[in-house]
Amino acid sequence: MPVDDVEPAAKPNTLRGLLVNGFKVLVTVAIVIAIIFAVKSQWAAVKSTITDLNWWTLAASSLFIFLGMGAAVRSWQHALGALEQPIPAFDAARAYLVGQLGKYLPGSVWAFVLQTELVRRAGVSRAAGFVAVLVTVGLSTTSALVVGLFGLPALFEVSTVAAVGVIILVPIALVCAYPPVLTRLVNLALKLLRRAPLHKPLTMHKIALALGWCAASWVLYGIQLWLLASSSAGFEIRGLVQCIGALALGMCAGVLVFVVPSGIGVREAVIVAALSPFMDAGVALGLALASRLLFTLCEVFAGVVAALSGSRVLRNALVHERSRVPDPSKARADKVQ
Repeated sequence: MPVDDVEPAAKPNTLRGLLVNGFKVLVTVAIVIAIIFAVKSQWAAVKSTITDLNWWTLAASSLFIFLGMGAAVRSWQHALGALEQPIPAFDAARAYLVGQLGKYLPGSVWAFVLQTELVRRAGVSRAAGFVAVLVTVGLSTTSALVVGLFGLPALFEVSTVAAVGVIILVPIALVCAYPPVLTRLVNLALKLLRRAPLHKPLTMHKIALALGWCAASWVLYGIQLWLLASSSAGFEIRGLVQCIGALALGMCAGVLVFVVPSGIGVREAVIVAALSPFMDAGVALGLALASRLLFTLCEVFAGVVAALSGSRVLRNALVHERSRVPDPSKARADKVQ
């Protein structure tokens, strides 16, 4: 009798597990195909530009992309901490970097879905993870708009309406990022998700850290574009300021325009306008596309390394036992025993 009682209950769980694993495989295959297609299409457009660049320029640009990713991971980690969901940097990096690969699927929302699911494996509830993603996107957009003010001249060349829109959005975004206001917005989101509100309001210190790391990531990304542009236009401070502002605005627009994979075309238009005063428009477009290809390759490399780091052996070697977030399923099992 006990055996008969257990078997029927096990079948639905087994079927559900198979469906979940099948969906994971399907998403992984879709991401791989999307990335291969993206790299192949980008390479055809930038082959001549890439081959004309010095190896040290490509290496230095890639380095600043990785540094920018590191700053973005720190911002993500501080946002989780501010929401009373602290996780180790190792787990934050894995959730953020692997999740970022989802943006190569049509609709940038897939990156947010993957990050929510991956952070859940680090011990954060799905609802809290989803709210953390929303807060991180909001803070990232706010910092991009502020840093992007340096690229307003370039944006005016693309669209006066868009430039005026940025000027209007900056104070609104800053008000929403103000801790008392952000606390109310977070609690509203938690209420809609039927979850308990935050135990205490968000603090200026933690939100400022998240915003600061976001801003640092935009600056580092802008420097990589400047290094690429300097190979044709020379090292000019004015060009550095333009590149930082233009890339922040371009990537921000690429996230907001989520109908196309990773905002293809939106970022390039702003970057070309920023580089046009220093070089021919054709060269500027080639560098903008080269920058996108470098981002793609660096994000794929970082995502793959982060995914492989999920192996138990490597994780045990790199993450100290006391710094880990307890496994919720294991905690429940211990409690039952």
